[in-house]
Amino acid sequence: MPWYGFIHPLLAIATLVFGIMIAQTSMSRTEYWDFPLRRQRTRSIVYFLLCVANLVMGFLFATALRGRGVDVKLSLHVPLAIAATATALLAAAITFTRSRRPGELPGVMRYHGWFVAVSLAIVLTMAFTGVLAVFGV
Repeated sequence: MPWYGFIHPLLAIATLVFGIMIAQTSMSRTEYWDFPLRRQRTRSIVYFLLCVANLVMGFLFATALRGRGVDVKLSLHVPLAIAATATALLAAAITFTRSRRPGELPGVMRYHGWFVAVSLAIVLTMAFTGVLAVFGV
């Protein structure tokens, strides 16, 4: 494998760790939210951008390997990447909702952690298919 082949998995691991941090914050604060909403919004946008970067890096890596004559086939990897990016976009969009009363958490924000968790589950599924492909299964 060429040296640039390791950039995509490392970026995916960084995305996974960052997503776990965001989901943990959202899940633990749903009852009593004392975490700055702007910081969570920024983190969600960064997580979405990391998902987009993974999607682009995956396409670039696959294209570069096809140029070398190696065809990488991962079952459902591209549709899962699109689904993970879409759920990350939904999680980021939720952070822009406003509450009716000042100082109150918007009702939709309670679903933020779940959208991030679903996106993380999809990323883990993609990692599983990638590991299976590395071992030739």
